[in-house]
Amino acid sequence: MSWSVEIEGRELPILANLFRGRFTVSYPLYDLALFSVRPDASGYGIRFMAEKEDFERGAGIFDGHATEMPHFADYDECLLASGATSYENLEEFSARLATYRQLKKDVRFGIDTNLLYHRFVTVTGAISPEETILPDIVRQEVEYALNHKYSSRFIADLQACAPASAEMIGEFENRKKKKSRKAAYLAMAEYRNLRDRALLLATGADAAHTSRENDGLIVRALRRFEEERFSLPVLLTADAAMADLCDAEGIEYFLFRSPYHERPATAGADALFRLLAYLSVVFGVIDLGSVLIFSEYGGKGNDSTAFRLTFMDEDLHTEFTRDVEACRKLLALGIDR
Repeated sequence: MSWSVEIEGRELPILANLFRGRFTVSYPLYDLALFSVRPDASGYGIRFMAEKEDFERGAGIFDGHATEMPHFADYDECLLASGATSYENLEEFSARLATYRQLKKDVRFGIDTNLLYHRFVTVTGAISPEETILPDIVRQEVEYALNHKYSSRFIADLQACAPASAEMIGEFENRKKKKSRKAAYLAMAEYRNLRDRALLLATGADAAHTSRENDGLIVRALRRFEEERFSLPVLLTADAAMADLCDAEGIEYFLFRSPYHERPATAGADALFRLLAYLSVVFGVIDLGSVLIFSEYGGKGNDSTAFRLTFMDEDLHTEFTRDVEACRKLLALGIDR
């Protein structure tokens, strides 16, 4: 028997408090422990457990649908987007940034699509939204990924691969696929945060069917921008192929290196709770002790910030419900600090 309650992402700390800040985060469809958490002086100490091979074994169970399942690269993206970890060469970029700001030319930073998924501007704060360029091709690429949903046939195939998890998998029927969840909750959320203050760059073209073609459209639009204005566009990307294209077209760029093997030992509260939310979004569901956190589930409305907690322990459910209702009543009073 289980008990469920729908919450907003900002209410996840209430759940963590029930465990006194000590819990293990797992991915239930692989029966895979990802990391454990405990309070420490700087926020939370994190001990990572899952490795790339563990994800490969887990996804392998799902045969031809393995690409739809969480992979180690998805895990890394969540760590970056949450701010729990950062690019290996972020300090090098900070040094380059100081040089750019000494130039007489106005410098603008083009944001590649992968940096939207990593929520680079919002999470790192390295540059301001006013300094960014958002090519319309980037927006189109994200929008194209938004509306892909699981069919009943697809869900039945997944359930056949993992019959012990059939009920859990059934929650995803007619809900967003992995790439759509990532586009909606990560990339599009970041785009909306930037668009009102960024320079929106029209390329005069529609997004193509391949990312390589789209990369070409972005780079050529930045080159025209540089030719038509007394400004220096610098493309920020985590894609080595895009960097090669910038070299070929003579466009200034900075290539960020993802920390594939570096794992943080600690994380602040904001980063940790963003990480829990993003893992739930990208993986679809995670297990926090005796509580499942679903980002996609049957009956979910249009609120993109909603999650469903499913409790296996009635006492824990009762305690959480009492605490979250008390917090909601306090917030409803509208008292400013």
